[in-house]
Amino acid sequence: MRLLSSQASPYARCVRVLIQHLGINNIEELLVNPFDNTAELLDANPLGQIPCLITNDGLALFDSEVIMRYLDTELGDRQMFGAVSGNWVLECQYSLVKGLIDSAVKLRQEQMRQEEGVRSAFWTSRFEQALLRGLMQIELQTVITQITIQAPQLALICLLDYVDFRHSELDWRKVAPATALWFSEMRDLPAFIQTRPQ
Repeated sequence: MRLLSSQASPYARCVRVLIQHLGINNIEELLVNPFDNTAELLDANPLGQIPCLITNDGLALFDSEVIMRYLDTELGDRQMFGAVSGNWVLECQYSLVKGLIDSAVKLRQEQMRQEEGVRSAFWTSRFEQALLRGLMQIELQTVITQITIQAPQLALICLLDYVDFRHSELDWRKVAPATALWFSEMRDLPAFIQTRPQ
C-alpha cells in the first residue's frame, strides 16, 4: 500500500500516527505537495487533497477518516473507533475534534491569504473562536480522562500540535488547562514524536 501524505497536514498526520500506533509496516509513505497537482495525486483523488491511501489492489481511499476507519477495521482490530457500532459518545467526540482540525486548517488558509491582501478579519475571528469554544468543550468530556488512545485522543493530539505549529499566537492553554496538562503528557508517545509537523 502507498500513502500520499505531507509532514505538515494534520489530516495526513492523523493517518500517519494511526499507522505507527497500530504497528502497520507495509505502507510506503510518499510525501507530496497537494498544491503541485501531481498526476499521481490527481489520478488517485480528483479533489487533489491529502492524505490518500492506495491499497494493494489499486483502490484509492481518501479523506483521513475513511482511511483511518479502513486501517482500523482491516488491520487494527477496531481499536480506534470501537468494536461495537453505535458508540455515539465516541463518534461525537471524534466529530468534534475533526471539526476543530477543520477550523485550524481554515484559519491557516486565512493567514495565507494575507499575502494576497484579502484576509478576512471576520473569518479569522470565527475560526479562532470555534477553536477556543471547542477546546473549552473538550475540558468537559472524557476525551482527556481516558488512558487508552482511540480516534478522538489521537486526533486531539494531532490538532494541538498543529495549533502550536501554525497558530502559536492562539493562547488555547488558558481556556483549556486540563487539556494542556493531558497534552503535555501524551504528545511524547513514540508515534507522535515520529510524525510531529515540520
